[in-house]
Amino acid sequence: MSVAVALIAVLATPVVHALAVTLAARPPGLRDVVNALFAIVLAGLTVYLVQAAALHETARIVLARPLPNVELAFALEPLGALIAATVATLGVLAAAHTSGVVRATQEKAPARMMAFIALASAAMMGVCFSANLFTFFVAYQALTLATFPLVAHRGDDDARKAARTYLATLLMASAGFFLPAMVWTYAIAGALDFHQGGVLAGKVDPITASVLLVLFVLGLAMTAIPPVHRWLPVSIAAPFPALVTIQGLAVLPAGGVGLLKIASYVFGSTVLQSATWATRGLIVLAGVSMCVAALIALSKQDIRERLAYSCMAQSLAVVMGALLAAPVSSAVGLFAASLQVVALACASATLTMAAGTVFAATGRRNVVDYSGLGRVMPWTFAGFALAAASMIGMPPFSGAWSKLWLIVAAAAAAMPWAAALLGAAAILTFVHLGPLAASALAGRAPTDAFKRPDGASILLAAPVILSAGATLWLLVLAEPLVNFLQPFWTGGGR
Repeated sequence: MSVAVALIAVLATPVVHALAVTLAARPPGLRDVVNALFAIVLAGLTVYLVQAAALHETARIVLARPLPNVELAFALEPLGALIAATVATLGVLAAAHTSGVVRATQEKAPARMMAFIALASAAMMGVCFSANLFTFFVAYQALTLATFPLVAHRGDDDARKAARTYLATLLMASAGFFLPAMVWTYAIAGALDFHQGGVLAGKVDPITASVLLVLFVLGLAMTAIPPVHRWLPVSIAAPFPALVTIQGLAVLPAGGVGLLKIASYVFGSTVLQSATWATRGLIVLAGVSMCVAALIALSKQDIRERLAYSCMAQSLAVVMGALLAAPVSSAVGLFAASLQVVALACASATLTMAAGTVFAATGRRNVVDYSGLGRVMPWTFAGFALAAASMIGMPPFSGAWSKLWLIVAAAAAAMPWAAALLGAAAILTFVHLGPLAASALAGRAPTDAFKRPDGASILLAAPVILSAGATLWLLVLAEPLVNFLQPFWTGGGR
């Protein structure tokens, strides 16, 4: 298989997946097998593209040319390949977990939910492999439209209201900030391609660069940066399998990937350095908001809300890393932010699947009701504890390495206060996740934990512990990833 064919297949497979799972809605066994098989195929294709990117192979496919020097095009590059492979591989576990949840909870219209999850995956692949700002914008909007029905899936008044807020926040940010910034970039540069060193390099003054940077960052509401973060807490109206996609495998990672590509390929370190006031102001906003989100998480008793704000804090760490890409620390900042996207996907997917398992087996989703559940659900809460440790930043889990690199980037940029904000957020994350995991594992086991005598099925428990194991992989692969991602900031192999 050629790299170009594999790239086309990666983009097309989730779309076919959505159609197939809809047609195979009955019987449930066939639906679940189809859902899992397509997830496995997508994961295999993304792993193949990672191997191709490691060998410095390239591919570019053009689907349309709507404007001069503007193409609807997709290309293979290391960052997109890494994130695509991460979320697609975790997607295999999420597919198995989804089957377990819908069976245990008797979720209505499960085939429809699986279809929209697949469409969200297709849009996420488009985001990862987008070759220019225009393609990214199209894929980004497609992701918004694909996940909107997941928030509204339950169909009650609360779900519909949450879905309207979700859709309005993401679309208004895109139309009000990102679109004008993209048009302005096209007017200045005459092109929208992702170009190593920045398509704006040498073409903008510091004031223009600063305004454009603010517009792009606020337009990428999927990073959950205030004040355009409201979509994330309201997304908890979605069923747990959909939350795995929104918080771990599509929406939050898409925001991170988009910001990294814009920082590196649209601005470049030289232009970012010239936008001093905007860069520092946005780093302050992201850092303070990261701490506030972690603090708000402590006040939330619904596990879905607590995890939403915890994930928001982790996503804002990606924003900080991307904005720390000054000439003295561009490689460090971009590498740190890239690792943080991976760490966020692994930990968030695990925690959300664990919470979904608990709800499916026990009907509980309030934090106060988690005490002692680890005694009767040891595998699920072992996975929860490992993912929580990664989210906090405890070695040897993946979150520790990304945060260490973020602190190094802050030090290299002569911003010790940014490192202090990262440390404060880590402490606050420990406060809202650590005691929760400890209480679940060490508390007295409840006598009436399970809704059914058989408890949690293997489809509910196994994906959690396997996903938790993924939080350890950066311990082995951190150094190889430096070499793999090097073309992202040096231009080699592009």
